Amino acid sequence: MNDYLDFISPITERSQIKTFIESDAGVQQQEGKLYSVFAAWWQLHSASLGNLPKTKKVMELRAEFFSSFVDSLQPVGLLDRFKVAGVVASWWNEQRYELRTLSESDFGGLVDSWVDTIKDALEQDDDEKKKQAKFDPLNHKLVGRLMPDYLQDIAEAEAKIAELEQQKESFEQGEEAEADAEEGEESEAVNIVKDVETDLKYIRNLIKEPKKELKILKKTPLLNKDKIAELEVFIEENEAEIAEIEAQLEPYKKIVQQLKEAKAELKTLKNELVKRLSAARAALSNEDCQDLVLAIFKDGLIAELERYVTAHRQQVIAAVENWWDKYRVTLQDIETKRDAAAKKLNEFLQDLGYV
Repeated sequence: MNDYLDFISPITERSQIKTFIESDAGVQQQEGKLYSVFAAWWQLHSASLGNLPKTKKVMELRAEFFSSFVDSLQPVGLLDRFKVAGVVASWWNEQRYELRTLSESDFGGLVDSWVDTIKDALEQDDDEKKKQAKFDPLNHKLVGRLMPDYLQDIAEAEAKIAELEQQKESFEQGEEAEADAEEGEESEAVNIVKDVETDLKYIRNLIKEPKKELKILKKTPLLNKDKIAELEVFIEENEAEIAEIEAQLEPYKKIVQQLKEAKAELKTLKNELVKRLSAARAALSNEDCQDLVLAIFKDGLIAELERYVTAHRQQVIAAVENWWDKYRVTLQDIETKRDAAAKKLNEFLQDLGYV
């Protein structure tokens, strides 16, 4: 029996495997060790990247990064040599044009090229923007690093719009839709606001002619006293109903107005991107530009490393889940079920007179 393994007792369902592996102390320790080794590697070799505008030796830097990165991270054992090499190769391929720009100018020049790229994207006409739909200036790495407060303002404005749109939709769907949602049932798409506005329009039209008639009758009030009284009651009752409906719609109108203002605020914020970006760039010294670019390059390399680590972790999870699918039911269980089925079959055969 020592040659056999079983799933540990805390795991009773297949769905628990992913969480168990991701939270395992050994897994976290090994992944943490890889990132610590990376941090030490970056501390040692980022200086060569910082000197690129002076040395202009792009290919020598590439050779240094590839060999030192693999030699440093591969011994950790989490990723094999090919995957470690894939991390730095993918990152280099993504940054190669920017590294060329850096070698031909300086850090400030590279930052300026990023600013120009963002400006050009914002100045494109609608057709050009559709062709470049994958490029979002707000997601550019420079904006994220240089103007985090601005992006926070954008995020808050978008969250406000989402909340108001939800409030608007909930109001339009009414209480019945909310009750269905609480019970987990789907409801038909309705808009009670449109129905109420239709009713409101009908009532207003209903008293339009009586108002005109009342105005004429009041010119000779003594002759039309009863008719005037009848019309006044009819108009008053309907105007009271109009006032009640308008009071019900008042919160909805406020939501709609707030939503309009929130969208205008978001549009204004987005239109200020170039202005704020130019001001932020103007405030940077040469040293600031170098620190900024190196931080952006480091972020990109960490992101690539995380992608490979996540893929490796998913492979481990998939392998264990596959073992679960294949071996969770033991041989003894299978044999027990087989014997029970054979016994039942034999009973059927006896009843039919074959045995």
